[in-house]
Amino acid sequence: MTTAAPARPTPVLADPAALTPAQWSARLAAYLSRGRGNDDPEVLACRAALSYWRCRRVIEAERDMLDARHVPALADLLRHAHAAVSA
Repeated sequence: MTTAAPARPTPVLADPAALTPAQWSARLAAYLSRGRGNDDPEVLACRAALSYWRCRRVIEAERDMLDARHVPALADLLRHAHAAVSA
C-alpha cells in the first residue's frame, strides 16, 4: 500500500512581469472563486502585481512628458509612504 506524497504549496510568484495583467486578473478571480481570503499570500501577490501594472501603464503613458527633475521625487514616492499632498 502506498500513500500519496503531501501536496506541496505552489510558490508565490514574486515578479509582476512574469504574467500579463489579464493573467494576474484571471488568477486572482480563480483564487477568490475557490474561497481564498483577502489575506492569502497568492491573493496578495495578485493584487500587488495588478497594482504594479496599473502604475507601469501610467508611467509608460506619461514618460515623454515627465520632467527629468521630477523623477527622483517620483522614485522617492514609490520607496516610502507619504501623506496625501493637498494643492
